[in-house]
Amino acid sequence: MINQIYKKELLIFVIGLIIVMTAMLPYLILGENMIVFYPDQLDGEVLGYILHAKYLFTGIDTYPEMMNGVSENGLFPPAPLLVLLYKILRPSIAFVCNQIFCMVIAYIGMYLCVKTVVNNSIIAAFCGILFAYLPLLSVYGLCQYGLPLLSYAFYLLYKGKHKIVVLGVVVFYGFMSSLVLIGYGILGFTALYLLWLMKKKQIKSHKWFLIGWLSLLCVYLFVNNKLLLQIFGIGNQRPSHKEVIVRYGQNVIDAFRAVFYEGTIHTPTHQKGIVIVTIVILVLGFYGYRRLNRQMCIIFRLLLIGFGFNLFCALFYAFYQSNLIADLRNQAGGVIKEFQADRIYWLTTFVWYFLLALDLCLIWEWIKGCVRNKKIVCIVVGSVFLSGVVFMSAATVYYYSDFSKNLHRLQQGESYPRITWSDFYAPEIYAQIDSFIGRKKSSYRTLSLGIYPAIALYNGFYCLDGYSNNYDLSYLYAFRNIIKGELEKDESLRKYYDEWGCRCYVLSAELGINNYLVHKSTCPKGISLALNINAAKKLGARYLFSAVKISNAKELGITLLREKPFETPDSYYAIYLYGLGTT
Repeated sequence: MINQIYKKELLIFVIGLIIVMTAMLPYLILGENMIVFYPDQLDGEVLGYILHAKYLFTGIDTYPEMMNGVSENGLFPPAPLLVLLYKILRPSIAFVCNQIFCMVIAYIGMYLCVKTVVNNSIIAAFCGILFAYLPLLSVYGLCQYGLPLLSYAFYLLYKGKHKIVVLGVVVFYGFMSSLVLIGYGILGFTALYLLWLMKKKQIKSHKWFLIGWLSLLCVYLFVNNKLLLQIFGIGNQRPSHKEVIVRYGQNVIDAFRAVFYEGTIHTPTHQKGIVIVTIVILVLGFYGYRRLNRQMCIIFRLLLIGFGFNLFCALFYAFYQSNLIADLRNQAGGVIKEFQADRIYWLTTFVWYFLLALDLCLIWEWIKGCVRNKKIVCIVVGSVFLSGVVFMSAATVYYYSDFSKNLHRLQQGESYPRITWSDFYAPEIYAQIDSFIGRKKSSYRTLSLGIYPAIALYNGFYCLDGYSNNYDLSYLYAFRNIIKGELEKDESLRKYYDEWGCRCYVLSAELGINNYLVHKSTCPKGISLALNINAAKKLGARYLFSAVKISNAKELGITLLREKPFETPDSYYAIYLYGLGTT
């Protein structure tokens, strides 16, 4: 009997794993025509992995391809171990392999967590699949995808089971995640639990939990040693542009709603339905708490704790984003201003789908109780409610998933209005430009207008512009001399650069903020720029790649090197090539 149950559970687990692996099919078929969410991925982190992989084991810690030499701290990878994948594989293949790997880890971790608590393989597999299919940003490695498995690992360490293997999982998570994005939150909350164990004088009986915490801490300290030295100003550190960043607050209610009810760009959990269902079950649970058996009482308490945790994280985020805290951080400066403690909300992604599993378990157990008591109406109501929750959850995740978008791409082809990997990086266009210039790329520097500089960088060009959240303050000012005229046209543009500056781009008042994907069919016929070309040439700029025609090029002293833009019939951009001349 036990063997039959085990086989059934294993079959359910494998079926779930196959469904997760199915996500690989569109990627394999589409190749570089796959649809990828490009913000914070293609325009930034992917390039960080590529450059770290290029100079891995060389001892070089300043990368000349970007900003006339950006330090490795300026492009620090969120998942350091992932650099090895980019070292041995083409970027697009490395990206897909990491995406599938993260989804598999997400499924396995969620399955194990849910199965341990609710002892229901179907619910565990269902919630594991949903969590794996969430459109989380895989460039962050296991930061969020790996949270369920890490939680399960700490649970086993708490119980003192499979200690060596589990410690390996904890260490692996440390190398595949980021201290500054999520690691500090994990270490912080587990440290609080350790203090509680110490207070209860139970630390000795759970020493492996402490060892796991110390292991994760050591990995983060080892991987982030240079970054930590810079943050705390130890050694011969150069001033970072972070010193001039100004923090602005936002509406507290909007901030709370985004994290607790809707999800953000970094936590696309789309949890509206889960929030509503959980509140309904908590209210009903309080009413009928005395009727619950011991196991259901435990699950209900976990539901309450998890909901409370996510509520706390959302409230903390909203408070931290308030105008009051923003002003205090600006006044304090240094580490206090730079440290984004509000990122603890990244921990909530896993918790929401764990709560969904608890919701489903409580509904299912209630239906089973109604069956035993032959309450037909309650059985019907419960079954409809359960079916509705399952369908709503599955439909929501499928709709927002990358799998859905790539299926539509397969069905509709190029008519599907989403940017693909090849659309974004446009290798064919940049190959044409490289052939036209006919010079060694390292012998000159480029600028980009209306196009992410990451695209030129991806195609091997050396760029004065780029995206970095940690680069030399002196370069911020040097580059500012190029775009000073444009910044003076628009106060919001000036604040964007002077008070944030992570996007060290050729900004245009006519194009506006965040307009770096100018499609060739909708681009302006021409724009007038106020650029200091001499300042650009002093930094080494010789060519400007522009997605729009510059109407005052002659006045600026730059030359359109070919009247016809570089493009292909299916390309997203049409790029004009301007020469800046020689010094």
